[in-house]
Order: sequence, then C-alpha cells, then structure tokens
Amino acid sequence: MDWDAFIRPELQGMTPYAPGLRPEQVRERSGRDDVLKLSSNEYPLGPVPAAVEAMTAALSELNRYPDGACTELRKRLGMHWHVEQEVISVSNGSNELLRLLGQALLRPGDEVVHAWPSFVVYPTVARMYGAKPVAVPLTSDLRHDLPAMLAAITPATRMVVLCNPNNPTGTIYTRSEFQSFLAAVPAHVLVVIDEAYFEFADDACYPDGLAYFDGERPLAVLRTFSKIYSLAGQRVGYGFLPEPLRAAIDKVREPFNVNSVGQAGAIASLAVQQEIVRRKHENREQKTYLYSCFDRLGIGYVPSQANFVWMKTERPVEVFEALLQEGIIVRDFGNTPALRMSMGTPDDMRAVESALERIVKRLGSI
Repeated sequence: MDWDAFIRPELQGMTPYAPGLRPEQVRERSGRDDVLKLSSNEYPLGPVPAAVEAMTAALSELNRYPDGACTELRKRLGMHWHVEQEVISVSNGSNELLRLLGQALLRPGDEVVHAWPSFVVYPTVARMYGAKPVAVPLTSDLRHDLPAMLAAITPATRMVVLCNPNNPTGTIYTRSEFQSFLAAVPAHVLVVIDEAYFEFADDACYPDGLAYFDGERPLAVLRTFSKIYSLAGQRVGYGFLPEPLRAAIDKVREPFNVNSVGQAGAIASLAVQQEIVRRKHENREQKTYLYSCFDRLGIGYVPSQANFVWMKTERPVEVFEALLQEGIIVRDFGNTPALRMSMGTPDDMRAVESALERIVKRLGSI
C-alpha cells in the first residue's frame, strides 16, 4: 500500500503537536518523586469549588448527549461580556476554534500571517488546509512586529493571527499599536486575536480585543477556560465571531464538541470573578518573586503579561536537562536560547529558586 499517495499531500512534512513531558516520564528519568510540571501554562490550583460541585452533579446525566449548541453557556458568556449570544461560538478548547476557522475559510493557495515564535498551532492549521503560513519574526524585544505583519499581507492573505499576550514570550502589543494596525488591515483579511492569557494581563496599555469587536468587521476574538479557570482537562474555549462566520463554524464543527461536564464547570466558573481577580494577583506575585530570583542569579528573562516567563539561556538543552534532574519540567524549544516556565504555587516557586541556585553553582552562568 502506498500510504504517501493515499493520505492528503498537505499532511506530508507536518508533525503532530508535542505536549511537554509528563511527570511520570520525569520520575523515571530523574529518579525523583517530587516533580513540578511547569511546562504547559496551567494554573497551579484546581477548579474553583463551585465548578467542581457543578461538574460532579453533571456526572449523573452522562447517559445523555450534551447540549450541542451550548445554549446556557453561550447565554451566560453573552451576559458576562455584554454581547449577543449569536456571535459566540463554544469549542473544545480555543485550539479547536482555530482549526474550525481554518476549515471554514482556508483554501489551497491562501496565506496565513502570524508572528514567530508564537503558538505552534497557527502554522499547523494553515498547512492542514493547503494554505501557506507566513511567519513574521518578533521585534528585538520579542513583541509582535505589527507594521511588518501588515507589510506581509498580500491579496492571497486570508487570515492574520495575533497572540496577545504572546505564547511563548509573554509579551504584548499595545493599544495604540493595535489600533493603527487594525485600521490598515485590508477588508479581505480576517484578524484572529488569540487571548488565551488575557485575564493575566495587567499592563495599562494592553488592548482588550473584544473592545474592537462590532460583529461587522472581519475580526474574531478567542478565549478559553483552560488557563486562569483551571479547566484545561475539560477543554472549553470560546470565541466572538461575526454571526455569518459563527454560522459557518456550526456547519463544520462536531455536533457535540463540548461535553456536558465541561459546560457545567464553565458556567459555574463565570460566577466567581472575585476568585479570578485573586488568582491574577497571585500570579503577579509569583512572577515578581521569580524575577527577583533571576536578577540575583544573573539569569536573563522577558517580563511577562501571562502566567509564564521566557527565561533566557545560551545553554537551553543543558539547562532543560538540569532542571529535569531537579524534578522541574519546563518547556524547551530545541536550540532556541530560552526556556518557558509556567508559574506555580508559592511553594513551587521556592523550590524553583533552590533548584536554580544549585544549577548555577554547578554550571556557572546559565
């Protein structure tokens, strides 16, 4: 059987998404039982009690299909964000919504402009549907180069994807930069703003993408319950899309793409905004603690508006392995001179500090 001829040619050369190492893998490699997983930008605490209670109650109804339209969740999201529920699409994590946008819009020969380094799913979605990913390097301070992204747009460009705050660098583009960019984007281009980490951003210049959504211009704003709401294991994302685009997404998505337990947890989570504010403050405190540690040890980093930090190192492979031996999993990017570290609890970050002290003492400068 000639499988190369059998499988769609667009998939040739693509590699599956590779998640970070699992704790059990690191236990085997390091021989340690105390392993910290700081590689996937998860919030270090579990879901809020109200969400756990709602999800537990939903278990008794698992013999029934979930609400395929996510009616109640879309209603609650509409009330929470003061928009009509007709422009809200709920998905199996915001990743699925990125793929559904590609499925609804992209054709062979189209182009997708995105920053780089940024979320690896953007070029993958483009290639999946025969489109060409156009990667625009970040600026010298590792932020989106919006003028360069604008210059990269051609008549073939179908989508421009912006990640704000950016994963993996934690940087943002500013409100004034975005307003200038949005005013100049041609009408044939859909601007997709991935705001998976927007709840963590506290820079006064950070532009809330929803403030620019009017339901008419080609603009989509994507968000998720996976991060600050601690529902990564339930996979609930959502987006604000012009109604014709949302209707198109409904034609290609799975009929029951968001399970009933996840829907129940997301609905309950929206009612605990005081806890979300507390978590944002806690995340900021742990970043400040880590910055102080980096400064003291002479480790370079990029100030972050997310729940992770881009740690600079000229020895990424060696430092990654050294951290694994300390039982700490971070995210590596091959030979890219940096590692990405998610924020943990106060105890987690004290353990990171102690581990870095030992590594610096052993290796010298990182």
